[in-house]
Amino acid sequence: MELRCILINLASAVAGASIQYLISSQLWPKRHSIYTWVFTLRNHKKLGEPCSCDLVLDRDGYSLGYSYKHKTALWASYIVSKHSIGVNLDRGERFYPDPDIPEQYRVTPEDFRNSGYDKGHLAPSAAIDFSRRSNDQTFAISNIVLQHPKLNRQAWGSLEALIRRWTHTKSKLAVVTGPTYNNQRSKRINDIPIPKGFYTVIYSFKHQRSIGFILPNDEVKASQLWDYATAVKEVEKETGYQFLSKLGKKGRKIKAEVDVSWWKEV
Repeated sequence: MELRCILINLASAVAGASIQYLISSQLWPKRHSIYTWVFTLRNHKKLGEPCSCDLVLDRDGYSLGYSYKHKTALWASYIVSKHSIGVNLDRGERFYPDPDIPEQYRVTPEDFRNSGYDKGHLAPSAAIDFSRRSNDQTFAISNIVLQHPKLNRQAWGSLEALIRRWTHTKSKLAVVTGPTYNNQRSKRINDIPIPKGFYTVIYSFKHQRSIGFILPNDEVKASQLWDYATAVKEVEKETGYQFLSKLGKKGRKIKAEVDVSWWKEV
């Protein structure tokens, strides 16, 4: 009887150690894959498409509307929450031509080489990292724009970081971002028009508040970011697009008002 108890205890200890090893070495390092597949089901166009485009592409972590004329996306939209960002993944950071774009309108990484401009993300890599595939998709050149280096690395990067932080304080967010162009023919590099500037529209689902930013494609310091904050209605005037259209009548008031002090509370 005593031997039997010893054997049972020994078997229990071995089983417990095996389970602990399995969890620590196999399941825990890959724990994000257990639930992050849910984020691929998000409808990133849930609040509407801001304008018509030649081609709309739905990725795991964002959607975009591509213009053949501009060889660039006119908008990229994505929904983020605190659980869908900040997943610890190795990033390939390999830019690649988007095979879903017809060849005559497709841009390659080489078209940006020695241009004097950065490869600026619309849907940001740092916010879309819940899987390796979702992050890799942000490096498709269809999601990239000619962006002034001192905008991309300062104010634009600061805004992207703010959005990630807001997911912890403002709850789940819908974001739409894209380039703006001059009415007259824009200067081109390798047949890609240089944007006049960029816009970003952000909406908090929980708090039903919105804010917009319109930045020039020029040097803008991170400390100057709030100088370019505005109501979403003003972004609509600048672009001619319609944002948050699926909110219906209540969206008019939400887009017309902006409480900058509330958004500054991080």
